[in-house]
Amino acid sequence: MKHSLLIILLLSSSSLFADTARQMLENFLDKFTRLHAEFTQIIVSENNVSSQSATGEFWVKKPGQFRWNYTSPYVQKIVSNGLKVWFYDEDLEQVTIKNIANTVDTSPLSVILGGIPIEDIFTVEQLNKTDNLVWLKLVPKKETTSFESIEMGFKSGLLNKMNLHDQFGQTTRLLLSNVSINTPIDEALFEFSIPKGADVFEE
Repeated sequence: MKHSLLIILLLSSSSLFADTARQMLENFLDKFTRLHAEFTQIIVSENNVSSQSATGEFWVKKPGQFRWNYTSPYVQKIVSNGLKVWFYDEDLEQVTIKNIANTVDTSPLSVILGGIPIEDIFTVEQLNKTDNLVWLKLVPKKETTSFESIEMGFKSGLLNKMNLHDQFGQTTRLLLSNVSINTPIDEALFEFSIPKGADVFEE
């Protein structure tokens, strides 16, 4: 009987833990319709060796609009007006255009873009607190070819770090700074003008 009671308590606690984690994420997402931050992106191999790093900034306007600018060590821009997504590589002088529904719905970016209930696409778990951050883990309910899980670290209710684990044991770490919510954003940021002479590929 004692063992049965312990199992019931553990199951009840796990359920409460999951509800708390999901509520924490929903509270953050409900805070804003516009989001802006600077970021450092670090790619870490399966052997925990940093192989690439980049910096830049991004803007989000829910639902569906975003601009992701890489500024160093290369210049790349990913822009969406809510219908299409433009991928621009300055070095290659190449633009790829995709439909947003085929690009974002099952990607990590879908977490902060809104429009799709989190519980429809992810299972949310709360992890141990480390680095003075409260961590959540999101696991996609459907198998994807891009990633296995996302870890999100929060500080004072704002997103501070993200770890994206892919199918090959590689981790992409995003370290956010100067995070601001609901500040005005120029609508022109969510449109993209194709540079003269660039090669264009549309899917």
